[in-house]
Amino acid sequence: MITVYTIAYNEEVIIQFMIDHYRSRFPGCRIVVFDNMSTDGTAKIAIKNNCEVIPYDTNNQIKDSKYLEIKNNCWKFASTDWVLICDADELLDINEESLKEEELSSVTAISSEAYNMINIEDNYDIPNIKYGSRCESYDKTYLFNKKFISDINYAAGCHTCDAVGAWKKSEKSYLLYHYKCINQDFQIARYK
Repeated sequence: MITVYTIAYNEEVIIQFMIDHYRSRFPGCRIVVFDNMSTDGTAKIAIKNNCEVIPYDTNNQIKDSKYLEIKNNCWKFASTDWVLICDADELLDINEESLKEEELSSVTAISSEAYNMINIEDNYDIPNIKYGSRCESYDKTYLFNKKFISDINYAAGCHTCDAVGAWKKSEKSYLLYHYKCINQDFQIARYK
């Protein structure tokens, strides 16, 4: 029913959790990982879980232009109508049944309500992170029906978009969990 597209760089801590999340909600979903030459086990974990891995290389630099190019175009040739564009640490809490209901209501894009998830323990037990802080800037458009959208036009950070097409957002906002604050060591290593 959907294709999930994600961008990854050294995401071995969270990639399995992300894959399990979307496959539990959309058992037949296709997951495509655009991997920026990860030096950890990200690509191996994705391949082991029957995800398609597409490598790209920004020479170990953050390049928002490449990031936007991928997110603005990767979905255009999907074989599914619904596409979900996310980072590996962004998990939208919607399932196949809810998406079908939204589709029957002529919805073409799913609204989200985002929370930065915060681990109050010093561990990597991601499934048991239960606390989050509301973060309106992450209320992005992650999931939309490409049959009705010709261009998504994400802006920097993909926090906003200027979609072209028949745009009808869901009245309900689905929870979006952003697992950025897994623990202190993880956070320092990521920003380093």
